[in-house]
Amino acid sequence: MSDKKSCTLTRRSFIGRTAVATGVLSLGGGLWGASVNPADAQEQEYDYVICGAGSAGCVLANRLSEDGAKVLLIEAGGPDTSEKISTPMRLIELWGTQYDWGYQTVPQEHAANRQLFWPRGKTLGGSSSLNGMIYVRGNASDYDEWAREFGCEGWDYESVLPYFKKSEDFSRGADAYHGAGGPLHVTADYEPHPVTRAMVEAAQEAGHPLNEDTNGTQQDGVAYVDLNTRDGKRVSTAVAFLRPALERENLTLITDARVLNVEFDGDRATGVRYLQEDEVRSVRAAREVIVSGGAIESPRILMMSGLGPRAHLEEVGIEVRRDLPGVGQNLNDHTLCPVIFEGAREIPAPSDMAITVLHAHLFARSKPSLPGPDMQPLFFHVPYYTPEMEQPTANAFTFNASGVRPASHGEIRLTGASIDDQLHIDPKVLSDPHDVDILVQSIRQMREIAAQPALAEWKGREIFPGEDVQSDEDLAEYARSAVMSYHHQNGTCAMGTGEMSVVDPELRVHGVGGLRVVDASVFPRVMAGNTNAPVIMVAEKAADMIKAAHG
Repeated sequence: MSDKKSCTLTRRSFIGRTAVATGVLSLGGGLWGASVNPADAQEQEYDYVICGAGSAGCVLANRLSEDGAKVLLIEAGGPDTSEKISTPMRLIELWGTQYDWGYQTVPQEHAANRQLFWPRGKTLGGSSSLNGMIYVRGNASDYDEWAREFGCEGWDYESVLPYFKKSEDFSRGADAYHGAGGPLHVTADYEPHPVTRAMVEAAQEAGHPLNEDTNGTQQDGVAYVDLNTRDGKRVSTAVAFLRPALERENLTLITDARVLNVEFDGDRATGVRYLQEDEVRSVRAAREVIVSGGAIESPRILMMSGLGPRAHLEEVGIEVRRDLPGVGQNLNDHTLCPVIFEGAREIPAPSDMAITVLHAHLFARSKPSLPGPDMQPLFFHVPYYTPEMEQPTANAFTFNASGVRPASHGEIRLTGASIDDQLHIDPKVLSDPHDVDILVQSIRQMREIAAQPALAEWKGREIFPGEDVQSDEDLAEYARSAVMSYHHQNGTCAMGTGEMSVVDPELRVHGVGGLRVVDASVFPRVMAGNTNAPVIMVAEKAADMIKAAHG
């Protein structure tokens, strides 16, 4: 394990580290695909240059190359060849390795002045090669709000549902809400851990309905998670979308190459500069440059290209090409806060077929009048300690209290004009008291579930927050001391029509031509749930819009 300030997910198996060779055009459990001299790439002109081979970039590379367009995909990380990536139970081992950007926030004033660790994928597949593989779309009301409140015409739920279905290969088959035969396999049925099964039963005893499909007609209720896995292996977007697309001669992939900035001719993007093997290279885009670096790297690329808040860019010595005050603003993330119980008896180790340590979650509303859930607690059959916590035992399980409609918003800023300068990442976690109140309510809800008969044989003492922490004030103090990231960063290049929006509803950067952003940074407001499936949907829809724009 890395010595970075990551969270500790304890259960016998999370140790070790594997070095991996880097290369060009290689994927999966071994090396394959055509080899290319990276220097040759800069001598060519491509129809599309995609910056980032993450959850969105892999989808775009597949869809834009399927009709013969000449596509270049540039990835800062290396190949996804590690068994830690393909083996779901080993995901925590990836944190702090060469596959992880390993971001740190600045000290959070409203979270006990702690720096929060933000693992983000730096390899083919991006964070879909590093995440918990949970397939959640969010609530229908989230997308309707995008269209209604932010002017994002065509992004209401009825309009985006076909794109969720287009990608999907649902293990239960197609229906009104699900697709079958798409590139992205979704596993809905597996044998849950016995403690997780008891946690789900306890939630039902506490009055929460069992929901067989939180991506269907209704999101509320307790459920076993859907997973992007197949036959016990991770299905990242690199596996699902990029791997088959690399068989095409018109798709070129360059790994271990850091995009420095977008290049322009007047107000039109014409290509990018990138750094590889200590050499700066350029490549041209005949049609469009597409930035898909994620919620943290995409605003960096835009600002390094002179697109961002004028005063900030001038402060760090970057020539302003377009004053876009919203770049790097509107930083959103969901919150988690662990409620940990010692096992009253020995908790069984995960079986070889367990897939992950996370098999269940709950969608709930803090008040009935809300259009959708604002809490999404996660159920772990292992302890999930923060770096600051004492860790008295590995024989424990965790209810993670959670808020998924945050009122707190932060920002990402540059600290200098070099690509190597550390970013200033300030999500302003829990700066709005509403978010603290939601976590307090969620903690109480988790305690109520834990007190049910179904967990009687498993539940020992409450380790955290501890049975002596009872008042709202004390629980709020605990929440500030233990809040963690849910790893759902988004919103920093927001879509919309207002003055703080960065891209329009077709994801084109305001005020310049030939440039789009396609990733979680374009969310005008985060959905209630995990963000990987929505990013894939955004990329599917973006690919169709891009194709339509170019005939």
